[in-house]
Amino acid sequence: MATDNIASSVMQTLGGGSGIDIVKLARDLTDVEKLPAEEKISASQEAAEAKISGLAVLKFNVQSLIERFEKLNDASELATPTATSSDTTKVSVTATDGSALSGISDISVTSLAAAQRNKSNQYSSKTQALNGGSAFTVTITPGTGSATTVSIAAGNDTPQGLVSAINAADAGVNATLLAEDSSGSNYRIILTGATGASNTFVVSSTHSDADLGFHDSGNGNSTDNSGTLSLQNPADASLTYNGIAVTRSTNRISDVINGVTLSLNATHTGGATTAINVVSDRTTLKDSLKALVATYNDVQFALTEISDPDSEDEEVGGALARDLSVIRTVRDTIYNAVTQDSSTPSGGFTGLRDIGVTLTEYGELKFSETTYDAVAATSFDDISIMLSAGTNNQSRYDGQSQGLAVDAIVKMEVLTDSIDGIFAQRTESTRKELSSYSKELLELETRMEALYERYLAQFTVMETLVKQLNSTRESLADTWSNMGNFNK
Repeated sequence: MATDNIASSVMQTLGGGSGIDIVKLARDLTDVEKLPAEEKISASQEAAEAKISGLAVLKFNVQSLIERFEKLNDASELATPTATSSDTTKVSVTATDGSALSGISDISVTSLAAAQRNKSNQYSSKTQALNGGSAFTVTITPGTGSATTVSIAAGNDTPQGLVSAINAADAGVNATLLAEDSSGSNYRIILTGATGASNTFVVSSTHSDADLGFHDSGNGNSTDNSGTLSLQNPADASLTYNGIAVTRSTNRISDVINGVTLSLNATHTGGATTAINVVSDRTTLKDSLKALVATYNDVQFALTEISDPDSEDEEVGGALARDLSVIRTVRDTIYNAVTQDSSTPSGGFTGLRDIGVTLTEYGELKFSETTYDAVAATSFDDISIMLSAGTNNQSRYDGQSQGLAVDAIVKMEVLTDSIDGIFAQRTESTRKELSSYSKELLELETRMEALYERYLAQFTVMETLVKQLNSTRESLADTWSNMGNFNK
């Protein structure tokens, strides 16, 4: 240090004195005061850093537990059964969910569901004026429900304008503009409703041609349905399921084989059937529950180590031993999350305890495969509803009950919230403490350096006095010696 160099220069100038290393003495005396204070602040720093690490470890563990519950909040995630069709040209499987049970079902399609279809008058171009440039309206009246009136603005009275207006009106029909020849000089508007015998519709308008040709037999609309002429009448799908006659308004059927969605693609003839083979799955949920139990116990272990001042963990052992309120809050929150009743109980299943997940006397979770296997074999639908409300991708904000998994997630996210969560708040306050400790160290260094310089200045004065005394002593000794030789 510069001060040390100055002190050494002073010593050389003096050339003698007490013989004491005043630089070292000044530093040693300063350190006697500095080191205990420095060690105390450094210890507080280390404790704060360990606390931040401990909070991060706890947050990671709680977030992992949340992620385990996220594997249980959608019915489709609880099981992945397989379903195969013996003839996909007739009937194919488009989706399965966890409620599907093992078994083989025979499907025979007699007729497919159809939609009403109507064809307009012929137009020479997409932009042909239909009403001399004037506005008019088109009304689409369904067989059941309210009619929809579509306004065609002035200047937009073209085939393309009519198609766009009908589609924008959401009138229950779909409009397309079809070129019937390659030259683009023969256009027709095709209206298509929903499949199902009840999904009929009638077109009327304020145009001079009241139905715009959509019900004219001359345009091919020659199929009669109670007085309404169409290109094609709507119809239900007819099929047999294991010999039982069934009708549906659509060719996509999800309520015949439990947990399986079918697509009817073509009809059977000659009494033929398509076999749908379902292999159920109960291991996906079982594995998810095992992982949930293991993660919960990991959180408990982390809580114990982080709160134990005698922990041998070198990283975060005992890091929160002085902030047990965090430990209690986290422990109570995750306990409540796993032991609470579901917001959507079903069939007597109200919580995890009913499907084999229970607490031990030591506060850990254990999983009974025997219990789970027994209830899952007969009541998987009820378990699914209890955990996920039987829904998929349900909005967290729709106000509806969403099952135990989401109930638990909501409870624990209070802890992990990036602004108001206990981890965020405690981490922020501890970072402020760290900042103050760094400031205290700088202030201590400044004070101790001033003290060192004061000691050094005082000792330098002392050395000067000692040198003067030594010089006086030597002078007196010489005088006395000379006096002894006087008159010899």
